[in-house]
Amino acid sequence: MQKHRIILKNFDLEDGRISFSKLQELQEKLTALAEGAVLNLVEGRSKPGRGQRPKWLKKVTDFQITGLSAGSTILDIEAPEIAKVYQSKQFGIFDDPEAETLLQESAFGLASYVYEKAITQPESSGLLDKYLLQKITDFNKILDTNKSEIEFISTGQNKVKSVTIQKKTLAKVSITEQKTRDSVKTSVSGTIDVLRNRKEQLEILTDEGKIYRAYPGNNLNIKKLKTFFGEKVRVTGLAHFKTDGNLKYFEILDIQSAGAEDRVAEELTLPIFEDIDLKRLAKEQEWQGFNERKFKQEINDLNIEESLEEMLELLKE
Repeated sequence: MQKHRIILKNFDLEDGRISFSKLQELQEKLTALAEGAVLNLVEGRSKPGRGQRPKWLKKVTDFQITGLSAGSTILDIEAPEIAKVYQSKQFGIFDDPEAETLLQESAFGLASYVYEKAITQPESSGLLDKYLLQKITDFNKILDTNKSEIEFISTGQNKVKSVTIQKKTLAKVSITEQKTRDSVKTSVSGTIDVLRNRKEQLEILTDEGKIYRAYPGNNLNIKKLKTFFGEKVRVTGLAHFKTDGNLKYFEILDIQSAGAEDRVAEELTLPIFEDIDLKRLAKEQEWQGFNERKFKQEINDLNIEESLEEMLELLKE
């Protein structure tokens, strides 16, 4: 078991004490972040699917409180190494050079690692996505004041020894979360097959030679998709993105045999539905007080010859 410590500073708590309600809030936020971080590492997607969590995931995130000390409020924690519980030793983040060694972390240590990446390398780490950033910013809800801090400490061979969660750092993470692309509904044509050595993951190989990782949506499973393996198909689903804007994986909602008229992979990042996406542009440019309805009205009032879509393209440039 790996040993960790949580220190709560400047909370409305007596030294060495913690209420059940505050402990429950802390447990929920930490478990959600740790669970998402572990799933992201071993499956390549952080958001849990519907249904029961697998037993190994419950075990790896079932942290044990072994002590409560005064000073501030200090919780001593033990957590198992991920690799000792997750027996397959496979991982889903292929573009992170440290991915394989991260299986030697506990889920607690991995949560600290992900938080540190969100502060120091928010747009370059393959371990981050919008869902994980949301789980990090959720800690805002349990900080009593602007001076409240939660410190996570790891005492073993963990990659990150200490991180401090406070409102000013969570504000930075919130900006990254807002800038990260929302998932979009789209379609792509290509050949579908099971990803090698990963029975629950798929890959879509396009005519252009691009390979996209894919997962069945909640309404589908691998068995329903087997009849399409090796065939040219047209897949409709949700494209999920990394913090750098690149595609992370494709969530399959519907699949059909592809007709000769179907176009190929360039459609992937284009929404099926008209999507001017002004709100995302506003987040990326850090516009203050942006109002989409008012913006559209002002463009119309100016009687500019360019269409709204053309104006948006000019703004992006």
